[in-house]
Amino acid sequence: MNLSPLDISKHEFSRSMRGYDPNEVQAFLERLADEFSALQSQVNSLSEQNRALVAKLGAYQDMEKNLRDSLVATQESQKNTREQLEIEKQQVLREARMDAEQMKFDVQKQIVSLKEELNSLKLHRDGYVKRLRFLLRAQTELIDLIEQESPDLPDEPTEKSTR
Repeated sequence: MNLSPLDISKHEFSRSMRGYDPNEVQAFLERLADEFSALQSQVNSLSEQNRALVAKLGAYQDMEKNLRDSLVATQESQKNTREQLEIEKQQVLREARMDAEQMKFDVQKQIVSLKEELNSLKLHRDGYVKRLRFLLRAQTELIDLIEQESPDLPDEPTEKSTR
């Protein structure tokens, strides 16, 4: 049974002989009712504080949960970003290696082409040199032949020949 301060102050005791002094009992009941009222007010106040603290605790627990969820989401996002960056890095490296290999192949191909062109130019040069030597030899032989076949002419023209 829940007692209120009003129940305590209004409670009536039965009378008997040689019982307690009614004024003393009444004074005690009033004092008890006042203290009970004060205690009940304190309990009500503490209950209200408890409700407020429970509400704050709930809010803090919600904030904590949200922060944990945000932290987990951030960590997942960071992990995904790192994985994506690693994939992109590997792809860039593969492409760079492929480009380097292609450039190396192209340079080697160009070197071979230039060597072939150089060899061709050397062959042409050698052919021209042989032809020039042959032509020079032929001209030298022709000069020698002309010198052998022609009579010796005087170095200065004579009068007869000038007329």
